[in-house]
Amino acid sequence: MECHHTVPVSEMKPGDKTKLSDLALVCANCHRMIHAKRPWLSIQELVGLIKKQH
Repeated sequence: MECHHTVPVSEMKPGDKTKLSDLALVCANCHRMIHAKRPWLSIQELVGLIKKQH
C-alpha cells in the first residue's frame, strides 16, 4: 500500500498541513495509474475507468 495525497503537495501553500482526510491508501499500481498523466486522475475517476473495463 502507498499513501496518495488527494491534495497535491505542489499545490499546498507554506504552512498548510496535510490532514488525514487528504490522504488515501492505494496499491502501488493504482498510484502509478493516478500519476501517469496530468492532470492527475482522481480516485473516483480511476475507479470509474476500472469499472468501465469490466
